[in-house]
Amino acid sequence: MNAVRRRFVPRLAVLAALACAVAAPPLAAQYPRSYPTPPASELPQPEQPPLRACFLLSELGGSELRRRPAEGCDRQVSPAATFELAAALAALDASVVRATGASNGQTLESALAYSSPEYFRDIDRQMGATRMGEYLNRFGYGNADTRGGGEYWNGGSLRISPNEQMRFLQRLFGDQLPVSRQSMMSVRESLEPPGYVVSSRGRVIAASGAMTGGVPPMIKTGAVDADNESVRWQVGMLTRDNRKYVYVSCVTGPLGLAQNAAEIVASHELRNAGVQ
Repeated sequence: MNAVRRRFVPRLAVLAALACAVAAPPLAAQYPRSYPTPPASELPQPEQPPLRACFLLSELGGSELRRRPAEGCDRQVSPAATFELAAALAALDASVVRATGASNGQTLESALAYSSPEYFRDIDRQMGATRMGEYLNRFGYGNADTRGGGEYWNGGSLRISPNEQMRFLQRLFGDQLPVSRQSMMSVRESLEPPGYVVSSRGRVIAASGAMTGGVPPMIKTGAVDADNESVRWQVGMLTRDNRKYVYVSCVTGPLGLAQNAAEIVASHELRNAGVQ
């Protein structure tokens, strides 16, 4: 298995730390060029979205162990690069790609590890929006809306909630999705590194050593800024003492939200749950 991922505060302290990492978005002049631009204080100010965080932890195939906050994890947002898990499953099952084959010089394993935009844009072109939407419906993947065109998974029409992400991951890691078992195994193996990595925007930036206990996590991240809102994801599975745990961390807020916002929340909550 090749490179993939990273390491994995009280709640108010976590959100306060994230809030400090938010940069104010630039103002856009909304006046004709023939008129002088008024002072910044007089320009229309876009409404800032609130800072929200959702963390879910469940045992694989078992009960929910942690939900922070108690409510609010049903809001659908852009999946960003976490969509690549569903896209890879669909493409493998439809024989659009092969687990061991290469496209544009990349294998599925490296494309998932580095969140290659070109690789998954190519998958989308070959699959077509209609067929991809049919697979997403079968997966129960959010609103399964691929009609927006372009990268509908990066700030476009496709939306998924943390609750829906958790159900999808439980089925992926539990061999319960309506695709071939080999497809699910290939995707999981692509998320199973010999150690773990630290990443930014879904891309590997530094390798690290083996995880405590000898079993590395399977992690996928995602980050996108769209519609005046930042969306940050970290999802994955951990193995501790022969027990498997699936988790979802999602943080949304004003543009400029720290790239590792979901990791900050996940690390705090996993530590408190005693599974990191």
